Formats: sequence, C-alpha cells, structure tokens
Amino acid sequence: MRERLLAGGGLSPDRLPMLRVALDEAALGFEEMLRKLGFVSPQVAVESVAATRAAEAQNALDALAITATYGGAEPDARVTLGAERKFVFAMVEGLFGADGSEPFYEEERALTSVEIRLARLVLDRLAKALQISFASTAGAALALDPVEPKPEPAGAARRSGSALICRFRLTAFGAESEALVTFPQGVLDPLREALAADPATTIQSADPLWAQRMKDRITATEVSLTAVMERRDLTLGDVARFEVGQIVELPVSPTGLIALECEGQTLFWCEIGQKDGAYTIRIADFVDKEQEFIDDMLGA
Repeated sequence: MRERLLAGGGLSPDRLPMLRVALDEAALGFEEMLRKLGFVSPQVAVESVAATRAAEAQNALDALAITATYGGAEPDARVTLGAERKFVFAMVEGLFGADGSEPFYEEERALTSVEIRLARLVLDRLAKALQISFASTAGAALALDPVEPKPEPAGAARRSGSALICRFRLTAFGAESEALVTFPQGVLDPLREALAADPATTIQSADPLWAQRMKDRITATEVSLTAVMERRDLTLGDVARFEVGQIVELPVSPTGLIALECEGQTLFWCEIGQKDGAYTIRIADFVDKEQEFIDDMLGA
C-alpha cells in the first residue's frame, strides 16, 4: 500500500533531494573515469533534472546520435543513456589522445562502427558511475546491467507513465556537449524512500575522496586577474576628443599602491616594480573591506 501511495504522486525532482546528490556524485565519478582513460582536463556537470512524460523522454532519446539501455528485463525497469553526436566525437578525441591543441572535430554525418563501439564503452562508464553514486550517497541499489532492447513493432503504442531526464554537460577540448539519462517511474518508485531523505541528515560526514575531488575542481577553476593603477572619471565629450598619441594623466604616484582585482572584486594592494624588462607587482597587503567602508564614511 505504501509503495502504491508513493507511486501515485508522480515524479518531482524537488521531492527527491538525494537524487540530485547522487547525480552530482556520478558526474564527479564519471569525470574521474575520463581522466583515467586519458582525457585532458574534462569537466562534467549536471545541467538539469526535469520530470516529463515517458513518451517525451523517448522523443528526446530518439533525437540523439546514440543510446544504450541498462537495467531489468521489463521496459519500465530500464534506464536509458544517450549522447549527442558532439559528445561522441569528444569521446573519440579523448580516447585517441587528443590534447585540445587542434580544433575540435565536428561533422553532420552518421557515426562509424568504431565510433559507436567507443561511445558505448564510455556510456558503460557513465552507467557504472551512476550505480556507484546511488549506492554510496543514497544507499540505493540501481541495477544497470547492459541490455539489448528488442525492436518494437511498427505502430506500437508509445510508452505511458512519467520519467525523469537528467542532462550531463561535458566540457572538453574547447567544446561543450551533452549526454542524457532517463529514469522511468518504474525504476525510481522502489528508491523513493531513500531518495526522498534529507541530504543534511543523510550525509553524516563528507566522503574524503569526494571532498578532495571537489577541492581539486574548485582550485582548478580559471579566473582573470586585473591590476588597476587608477581610475579617472571623464565625460563622454572628453572621450570623444581623444586622439592618437594623446597622453592621459592619471592621479597616481610611482610609489602608490595598485589594486589587484578578480572578477570585479579588489583582493590585494600591490606595489609596482620591474623584473627582466617586464612590469611586475608585489602583494603588499590584503584589502580590508570593513575598514575601507569606515574610511569612506568618515571621508564623506
């Protein structure tokens, strides 16, 4: 009776908070698997998780370059993974040792038999990452053995019921591509209780491996630093009268401090210098936002 009541509520990602935790963990696990296969700096993230009708989920899969099915004998107990053509090409690039120095290959054509086999190999890795993450984060056993679906006869009715579509975004070799995972309601219904748990109370302590991967991913994020000597307010008329060779004076002295900014936020005060014929800056002090606010108020 309990399972029937749960199943009658339909599918909603908001009611399954541990599902997102498991999918995020699967993305990290899949990313690590790609690194072990020789990929250079791949990034995998969960783009979205949405509920839809099973027929619409099938339409989304039909539009992809390749799909692979995993799970039980019954169609409603199967999870389907799929990838767009660009994702397959990225897999082939990575497996053959590409380092991103050459332009990303992309062409509108049918996949070769070699590309299909390699893509299925990688989708098997994604299925394995999902299986591991569901077991480790939610304690949910997800059966994801490869199965060969039987072709449906012409004119067969489209599958009814609900499904969840998860979109994974892969960033590699200067290009982004997408893979899909569809979970029919029949797969998630037995796992509802585990996936509906509160992550704050379910995850008692951080997995050291997960924490290290998260730290590595954050610290590897590329940011832009800007050294700002000074800013000067000008009118649009002043800018319009600029000429080639004109000198614009800045209200700054050679011994003044330079602001080092990241993404629009001032982080450090620096001193300017020279080394080996190039300008350099040396960090002199941290920026104290609270003290600067007080100074601005007193100055006003």
